[in-house]
Amino acid sequence: MKKILLLSSVLTCAAASVMAQGYFNANNQSLVALQVSDPTINGGTAVTIGTPAVAAGFADAGKASTLISMYIGANGTSLAALKQSAPAITVTNSSSGLASFQGTFAAGNPFTLPTQAGVFDGSASVEVLFFAQTIDAKYAGYTSIGTITPAAAGSGNTAPNIFGPGAGQINSFVMTPVPEPTTMAIGGLGAAALLYFRRRK
Repeated sequence: MKKILLLSSVLTCAAASVMAQGYFNANNQSLVALQVSDPTINGGTAVTIGTPAVAAGFADAGKASTLISMYIGANGTSLAALKQSAPAITVTNSSSGLASFQGTFAAGNPFTLPTQAGVFDGSASVEVLFFAQTIDAKYAGYTSIGTITPAAAGSGNTAPNIFGPGAGQINSFVMTPVPEPTTMAIGGLGAAALLYFRRRK
């Protein structure tokens, strides 16, 4: 009898933990377009990823050529820690030929957060950051940190949007050129030279 009671209590706890998972809407279509900006192309004006970007000269920023990773953490997580954590998802940019959907992506709708009591169960706000990079690694960038309180599974509440103009939502996503290794090396040599001459003085 004791074993049966113990087993039933374990199963009840497991079911409760699953029901306690939080979720939110990570679909950014028609809300925030992924854009790319380069001071040497198109006069530095940011262009939406897809055909417009290719037409403007961003040949490596066409449809389905961008990888997007989402990082999540408990509210209060530092930017550095958030960027160093394992990505919750990795998706590719939308390959739709429709202009309204170019530069957008869907990361699951709704996106279910991992099970962790008191952190991702909808009882507290979480922080979300998206990182994007072209497949050839020429352009990269990350969003601002979005802060949102997910809806608890089983609550009947609508999954809140992580993208949009509201407080805590992400409302921009622009990638910029990634410095080439040679450029970084030259910069490092320049900094070392400055330090050397300062010490001689």
